[in-house]
Parts: sequence; structure tokens; C-alpha cells
Amino acid sequence: MPPAWPDVPQGGSAPPPPEHAPDQGRKGRGRPSTPSRSWDDDPLGPPHTPPAVPPSATSDVNYERTVAVPMRPREEAAAPPRERSAPRRQGDTPGGTLGRDPADPNRPFVTAGQISGPKTPPPERQQELWNTVFGDNYQAMEDEERPERTGKPVWIYALAGTIAVALVAVLLWWAFTSGPLASAEGPASTQTAQKTAAPQKPAAPKKTLPRLPRYKGAASQSAGTLTDQLGGITLPKLGPPWRQDLRPTVREKFGYPTRQYVPAGRDAAGKTQFGQVLSGPLPKQLAGKYGSPEDLTPVVSAVAFQARTKYFAKGNTIAKTVHQTKPIGGMPAELIGYEITSAQTRTTMVVAVVATGREVPTVVFMMVPETKKKLLPDINTVFAGIRPVTGS
Repeated sequence: MPPAWPDVPQGGSAPPPPEHAPDQGRKGRGRPSTPSRSWDDDPLGPPHTPPAVPPSATSDVNYERTVAVPMRPREEAAAPPRERSAPRRQGDTPGGTLGRDPADPNRPFVTAGQISGPKTPPPERQQELWNTVFGDNYQAMEDEERPERTGKPVWIYALAGTIAVALVAVLLWWAFTSGPLASAEGPASTQTAQKTAAPQKPAAPKKTLPRLPRYKGAASQSAGTLTDQLGGITLPKLGPPWRQDLRPTVREKFGYPTRQYVPAGRDAAGKTQFGQVLSGPLPKQLAGKYGSPEDLTPVVSAVAFQARTKYFAKGNTIAKTVHQTKPIGGMPAELIGYEITSAQTRTTMVVAVVATGREVPTVVFMMVPETKKKLLPDINTVFAGIRPVTGS
């Protein structure tokens, strides 16, 4: 512990006591006076001890005094006003000016954006910089640097060359296959290859239809011969119950000049049915079907189709039952028999086309409904009795 300075000097002069020594002498060990402000500069530091002045070397008596200096509570200690340091110049210390007041008029606050400025100059400035670097006539400079293009593009020549090569290849192929440069063995080898090809499956044999049958039963009595002047033939005239239609409108209504008929009631749809025999030259609307006396099948088929649409209800079905090609009365002819089903009623129809040597052939067709099937033998009578008109 440092020695305390004495109250009474002895044997010499002692150094002068500090300023507060008299007060402490009077009060003794009482509460000391308020410590100096210099002790409170650091309220968090330890209490300060008064500086001790060593006694004179000549002093033989040493005194010791203990002075208690109380410390104020931390919350009561008021921090003395600190002196504001002198303002530093900008740039003395990095970050030294970040704490200054932006509202200080003497030191205006400058932002980073104001220092660096915008990244993109305005259009006027851009144009000015461009003219400074490249000059006002930069467009002409660019045009001078571009090479002049003259002539046609290369792809046109390439396309023309490709087309020419293709044409030459085609001509050579034709010349060596079927042209003047073709060898004589070329077609023969082709035919041989075709012959040696795999044989095709044989076509299904055509169904052979029977000839006109001889229907069973008694035929109607003959009432003579009916002459068809326009068709150039004669045919049997059937007796009762058959009748001859003598109306002048027969050809206009039925398409043929001669007609024999017998009423046959009504079918399931209520349509009136007739058994009838019609004859006459081929109608004009079907004349295009006739080609030659050796090929009469298209004519027979056209007549049968016309009869189906004219005398039978829609939705009828037809089946071919008879087909024969042989002269009738010494004239080229073809005969086909059909079975037509309409409204659950079947009808037998036979069509014969005879080449009389005129511009168009003559047609004879006969229909017998199922309700009058006892008249089927009359079919044999009619087609067996057809003859050419004498002197025609």
C-alpha cells in the first residue's frame, strides 16, 4: 500500500497537501465531498485512488490514512458531454462521413447514383457519341464495305444443272429399254419373266344357268297370230283369260306397240298386278346399249332393269334363273329369265332380244305373277312361236 501523507510535518518541510486535504482533516472519517468530475469520465471503470505524494526523505514518522471514495450507481452516472471532434475532410478515413446529417446545407449529401450517373446515356448523347466515333457519313462507309453483288444467284445454276442431269438420265433409260438402243432380247426376256411368274389362282368358274324350262301344266289356247310391224316379228296371240290392249296410247304408256295382259289382283303393298306380254323395237332411251347382234346381253339387262323400276315397288330384289343364247325364228337372239320379289310376292319375268337386221333389235318380254302361276306354260308358247315378218 502506498504511504499516506502526514497531517503535521516534522523535521522538515513537507510538500503542500492537495486541495481537498483541509476538508478531509476537518471532517475526519465522515462522508467525503463529492468527487471531482474527472473521476466520472468512465462510469464503468474502477474507483480512482488519490495520487500519493511520498514524504520527505528526512521524515522519521510515517502516517497512514485510508480514504473511502464511494462510487455512484451506474444508472445515476450522467455521461459528461463529449467534445465534438473536429470535422474530418472527405476521404480522410473510409466510411468516415457515413454518419453525417444529409440535411446539412454546408455539406450536401451525394448518393452513389449521382456519382456514377445513369448507365445508358440519353438518345441525343448516344447519337453524338456515334457521330464522334464513326462520323456523320457512317451509312456510306457501311455501303462501301459491302461487296457489290452482280449476276444471278448460284442456286439458279445448281437447279438448272440438276434438271439437265435428270433429263439426260431419263432419255438414256428410255433409249436402252424401249428406244433405238434397246436390244432385241429385251422384250423377250420381259415376256419370259412374266411367264415364269407365279401362276395366278384360277378364276372361279362362271355359274352356268339352265335353258328355258318347259313349264308343267296346260297352256292357254291360241287365238291366232299377232303381227308387230314396228318390231318386224309375229308372235302367238293368246286366248282367254288373256286380252289384247287395243288402246292407241299403249306405246306411249308402256313403251312398246303391242300388249297382251291378264289381271292378277294386288300384291301385299296394294299395287295392282298384271300378267302381260309386250313386244316392239328397243326404246330410244336404251338404244345406246346395243352394239352388235353377237353381244345382246347389255340390251337384255337394260330392259330388265327398266321393267323393275316401272312395274315393281321400290326395294324389290331380282335373281337370274335362265340364260340361253340361240336363234329364235332363225334370227340371232338372247333370252334371260328372272325371278323378282316385291312386297312378298314373286313374279317370273323372261326377256328376249332378237336381232332382226334393223337399226335396233326387237324386244319381247313376259311377266307372270305368282298369283297366276298356272299361266307359266304360256311362256313356252310365246317364245317358241316368234317369227320374222314375211318380206321384212
